[in-house]
Amino acid sequence: MPESFGARLRQRREEQAIALSTIAEQTKIKLSLLEALERDDVSHWPSGIFRRAYIRAYAHAIGLNPDVVAREFLEVHPEPAEVVETLSAIASAANGARTNAKPPTRLRYILDSAIGSLSRLRHGPAVKDRALGDLAPVSVAASADPDLLAVAHLCTELGRVENINDVQRLLQEAARILDAVGLIVWVWDGLAAELRPVLVHGYSDKVLAQLPAVRRDSDNATAAAFRSAQTCAINGNDHTSGALAVPLLTPAGCAGVLAIELQHGSEQRRSVRAVATILAALLAQLIDGGRAAEIQP
Repeated sequence: MPESFGARLRQRREEQAIALSTIAEQTKIKLSLLEALERDDVSHWPSGIFRRAYIRAYAHAIGLNPDVVAREFLEVHPEPAEVVETLSAIASAANGARTNAKPPTRLRYILDSAIGSLSRLRHGPAVKDRALGDLAPVSVAASADPDLLAVAHLCTELGRVENINDVQRLLQEAARILDAVGLIVWVWDGLAAELRPVLVHGYSDKVLAQLPAVRRDSDNATAAAFRSAQTCAINGNDHTSGALAVPLLTPAGCAGVLAIELQHGSEQRRSVRAVATILAALLAQLIDGGRAAEIQP
């Protein structure tokens, strides 16, 4: 039996009589990256969340358990040193924030399944997910509306995107314009029948690794926005931030969800919702329509 990790993957693929070009077409991963993987050369592979997403997609395509393969992959090909150092710094900062008793993140509430972790994160009264049209008026602290000229520039730049690094940079700008804690772009994976995070700003890779993929019937705002093709909101309070979950709509259906964590009640403001909707519409254009799921009534 082949000893190297890549050689074992190749043997499994060939046993299944699956062409590498077929996997490239299904997963939208460059053929050259897949060929290099089977040679145990990942020097040109992306780092962080994309690294795991690629290997999980490959494993699924050849009929292996994505979680098991991803773990072994990271053991054989660990993250580049600079990525690990960055994640450690972010984790340390997060621990310091908890020590200072600052408002806890709503990331798990926005994205996770409705299990015990939800109740542990809540501080104060429970908050119910609801469609934006059903939100009751609340008192929102006065703050400046998003800069429309900055929004216009962001839209122009999104229309000129050529690679994933450009999108990552623009997500950072979007977060600045919206004064958002973080943003996550979830995309529907038709093979696994679940939403997976593909673009992230504001959260460490370590935190995201603890979050499960979101299935269509999950009990959270992200899944609700995907199912209904309508924006859903989570109201914040004095102890927790709020959020918007905005569907990514394409001609083929709902391709995913843009989840935005916000503070100071800005999830209630029309100007913020409008900019979030515009941003989601532009991001949807970057998503391959063939991967969109048909919207269910």
